[in-house]
Amino acid sequence: MKDHFVVLGVAPVRREWFGNVSKWANDASLPVEFIKCISVDEVISRLESGRPFSAVLIDASANGVDRDLLDLATSVGASPIIIDHGLVDRDWGDLGAKAVLSEQFTRVDLASILEEHAAPIGRDNAAFVPSSQTPTRSHLGHVVTVTGAGGMGVSTVAMALTQGLASEPTQRPVALVDMALRSTQAMLHDTRDVVPGLLEFVDSHRLGVPNEAEAMASIHSFPERGYDLLLGLRHERDWASIPARALSAGWTTLMNRYQATVCDITGEFDGVDETGSADIEDRNRLARMAARQGDLVLVVGQPGAWGIRHLIGTILSLSELGVDSQRIIPVINHAPRNPRAKAEITAAVSELLTARMSTADSVVPPVFVPYKKTLDVSLGTGEPLPGALTSPLASTVSALLKRAESHPDFTVPNDLEGHEELVAVTPGSLGSWSEIDD
Repeated sequence: MKDHFVVLGVAPVRREWFGNVSKWANDASLPVEFIKCISVDEVISRLESGRPFSAVLIDASANGVDRDLLDLATSVGASPIIIDHGLVDRDWGDLGAKAVLSEQFTRVDLASILEEHAAPIGRDNAAFVPSSQTPTRSHLGHVVTVTGAGGMGVSTVAMALTQGLASEPTQRPVALVDMALRSTQAMLHDTRDVVPGLLEFVDSHRLGVPNEAEAMASIHSFPERGYDLLLGLRHERDWASIPARALSAGWTTLMNRYQATVCDITGEFDGVDETGSADIEDRNRLARMAARQGDLVLVVGQPGAWGIRHLIGTILSLSELGVDSQRIIPVINHAPRNPRAKAEITAAVSELLTARMSTADSVVPPVFVPYKKTLDVSLGTGEPLPGALTSPLASTVSALLKRAESHPDFTVPNDLEGHEELVAVTPGSLGSWSEIDD
């Protein structure tokens, strides 16, 4: 059998064009093998089956047509072609369609579109192998991701960092985005309601790019602390309701609007390579994307064996994910005041990372965030968080972001200027004047 086009089609019942394409395929007036599908779900199943397809003809009014469907078709080599009857007002090109045909298209019209946008299937029936796609960072705003094990104070550190960055003079606003599986920012901000949030924001990008008013309808403003807040998932299981391509489009909207976006994420990054499970990778999609896209990733731990153990474990997981060690900043929450205790923590973190990572020397020394008894009061009243929490985080992050902007090949030093810790010196340990004279 000579090369021909293998085309999927989906449309509501009794669409005239659906029957026409089937007729042209059956009488061989068009070199097409036409496979009729009764739903978008069937189209998705066939696209994911591994069989090669040339194109997908999609009626504009079919239920479930969104950017995720069009992107899936493109990713497996099947060009998505929309059959538009003029009743749905959407920018199909922006959603990912390769071409748009009117409902009254002819056999010649379809043949021309397939020749231009679709690849025929040869005798070997070889499957299409999608090219690897690396997320691009074309936005102007910065992304700072905050993560760590549960109970380490990740969400509080994310709040403090966002407030600190918001207090600096910027041309655009700053946002805090709750992307954790077990979201807590609604509780910490006492929003009283968890709607709208991340689900609604992502859903607004399924069928196009919302205007500013539509996008901001899902985002809460906290002028007392100087930043905006996008609430997270209402239930941990809601990760299954977030389409990957709509999430990517929403991510782009955030990056373009905000000077800095701080992402509060769960410290779980396992995917198919680590577990063999695509479901686990999908469950961890929010964390994996935010970690990989972050200009900097703050990993939160606490003093003591338990807190340091989880800190090191999260850093190693990020390294396995492919996050450059130069972008990782350890944070010790509820840090001790004693300089010697801080020096011991710094030495322990360095020693443990050196034993497990070849690039451990490029990891920034820990930033110490003190414990404040007044924190609960600030959270309860909605007042700004204490400067002792926000300043060390914001100053370190800002310094690194500015250096990275000025020097694209910048390598993070081990001694950040302005953040050295004073260490107590034992009398006599540095020698004597007589030794210096000799």
